[in-house]
Amino acid sequence: MLPGSARILLYRCCIQSRFYSKISLPTRKIAIGLGIGTATICRLRTLKCDAEHHDPWLLVPQKKIIEEKSTAMGIINLPVTLVAVTYTTIRKILRCIGLFIRFSPLLITYPLTKIEAFENIWWRILLWSVQNSGPTFIKLGQWASTRRDIFSKKFCDRLSVLHIQTKNKRFFRDKKKILNQVFGKEFMKMHGDRVFINIEPYSIGSGCIAQVYRGVIDVGEFEKATGKQIPEFEGRATQKIAIKVAEKDVDKQIELDLSILRSGAWIMQQIVPSLWYLDPTGALEQFEMVLRRQVDLSNEAKALKKFSDNFKPKETGIRFPIVLGYTEKAIVETYEEGIYINKLVAEEGQPELQLTARQSQAVRRRIALLGARALLKMIFVDNFVHGDLHPGNILIRFNDSENNLRGVHKAPKPENILKRGFDWFRSLVNWRSTPKIRFTDSPDLEDEPTLVLLDTGIAISETPKNLHNLKSLFRSVVEKRGYEVGRLLLTQSPFQQCKDPERFCRQVEKLVLKARSEKSLRTLNISALLSEMFTIVAEHKVELDSAFTTVILSVMVLEGFGRSLDPDLDLFQCARPYLLNVFV
Repeated sequence: MLPGSARILLYRCCIQSRFYSKISLPTRKIAIGLGIGTATICRLRTLKCDAEHHDPWLLVPQKKIIEEKSTAMGIINLPVTLVAVTYTTIRKILRCIGLFIRFSPLLITYPLTKIEAFENIWWRILLWSVQNSGPTFIKLGQWASTRRDIFSKKFCDRLSVLHIQTKNKRFFRDKKKILNQVFGKEFMKMHGDRVFINIEPYSIGSGCIAQVYRGVIDVGEFEKATGKQIPEFEGRATQKIAIKVAEKDVDKQIELDLSILRSGAWIMQQIVPSLWYLDPTGALEQFEMVLRRQVDLSNEAKALKKFSDNFKPKETGIRFPIVLGYTEKAIVETYEEGIYINKLVAEEGQPELQLTARQSQAVRRRIALLGARALLKMIFVDNFVHGDLHPGNILIRFNDSENNLRGVHKAPKPENILKRGFDWFRSLVNWRSTPKIRFTDSPDLEDEPTLVLLDTGIAISETPKNLHNLKSLFRSVVEKRGYEVGRLLLTQSPFQQCKDPERFCRQVEKLVLKARSEKSLRTLNISALLSEMFTIVAEHKVELDSAFTTVILSVMVLEGFGRSLDPDLDLFQCARPYLLNVFV
């Protein structure tokens, strides 16, 4: 039976017409064909809408209907397609030649890495080559550094340097055009001078996909011009903002590189059958899904909004930037000040980092618990996890307030040479003093911390099945059922080639018992244990789901800085309340 829209169209075209009997047979056929064609289009649109109703944060492949539509359009526009294919092929060849010139010397000299003196030099050249090969290869290196279930610990540690790579500052050339795209046509002409008090001409931060620029807006003028009322801006005259802008033509460069990598992965899989376990084509598909999300900045903006809905600062102590406007190429959000979390865990001999490290133990413990509870809430309550947690994306503020009270401390004050010299001398003679940092007027009040999480370009949801498996895994660890943990890892692996399942499960059981039998949590290092778990998984060729791996790595990061702040932090004990309804 035809859909309702087609029946209505036929009725209006034919049945309702009093001249229906006078319509010629060819005309009737055209009308019927038009109705059926419309029904087909409606059906295709319905299917496409259904495909888009799935959770956009799941790491699943795109629906095939989109590919079929693209293929059909390519056949219709055959001449244009042929020209485009020829042009793309030439670009691919030139790009391959450039990459070959850059990486072939490294491939030839790889055996020399067995010599200790040459190894560091080789890795430095490799990292430099990756950093200068464009966003795709930088992101590929960053992603590979997180796949400890596939690659060795040493390899992942070396590539982890790519997480902190930076670029030179860029001049903000098309700011009016970009802001018009975000807030509406002619916005800058009509309201720009009144809304934007200042926009700094050069970027203050950069990644491989986007540049970040800083500015200041007049809150009243912004609300009048846009019609948006931001509750958090109440009582403020001005507000600092961050404008994140995607690099020009970054999507085209990434598309070209991905097509080259796909071809390379397929060829390698055919030439070296032993790479079948690593599944380079499947791994590349997962990487491609993550990368495409980050290129489209609207995904990051939507994730920020969702995280902000999930975490109310007054209730949770967790804050995210507020999105003011966005497109696929740009985001305008609040500029968040604070202290990078690594400054709270300063190392000995670094007095310049110890300004905030002298916080009282009670405050440090609260910060550790804030991070742990936030992550557990993301995983087990919201099923919406920040997939790119590292110290560069976590800020700390003290005595944060919606009204910007006088006691708020957001960043350490700049220190002069005399102050640094005094701190160095005090550390040299081991002169300890009581904490001097108080950010409220009353000495009886302790600092109240707030964590600010940035850069939500990678946000992940688990399928209901995977979420249940993850909860089961955590509960099995909490209850010291290590053999069950091994069995779960085997049965839920998307691909595994384990030749000795019994030995694998026993190794996992031994590791879990070791973790849960430590008498003092101060001697327990969950990150080291998880690294050992990845080693076991790689040894037995048991691949882990990429979303699961991302969650585990987020656990490692939060546990790492949490344990540095509070050595007695037990992440698994914190997880108990979230696991009470799980039956395994």
